Amino acid sequence: MPDSIIIRQVQEGDQREWERLWKLFQIFHNVTPTDELSKANFQRFLDPQIKMWAALAIDLETGKALGMVNYFSHITTWATKDKILLNDLYVDETARVRGLGRQLVQYVYDEADKMNTPHVYWCTDYFNHRAQILYTKVGYQTSRVIYRRTGH
Repeated sequence: MPDSIIIRQVQEGDQREWERLWKLFQIFHNVTPTDELSKANFQRFLDPQIKMWAALAIDLETGKALGMVNYFSHITTWATKDKILLNDLYVDETARVRGLGRQLVQYVYDEADKMNTPHVYWCTDYFNHRAQILYTKVGYQTSRVIYRRTGH
């Protein structure tokens, strides 16, 4: 990752750049983005009472956000410590294959360690092979299969 790029928590002034990446991420997943959801999520990231965060990879030379990661903490019946779900990871197409995705995952790992919640997990679509190449370098694939309630 070039020295001109930093990764940091979102701030109030980042909403436009975060929303741009969020909408591209949703479109990639064949979801129609809505302003209502975008605004609600961004407000959650800024609310210190909600254990949900976002970080941006920002090019200091241009001020443009090149990548984003959204994650949250939750309790579980399987452990006494919270777990972190790395919920969304996206790198702008113009900035891919430069190590930003790996650095964004590492950022979440570092934040999880600071919170003493080292268990970080995520999921991806079975056909997202490019992401899986990264994921097998920074984690491991479990034997779990995800099911969802029909219609939701």
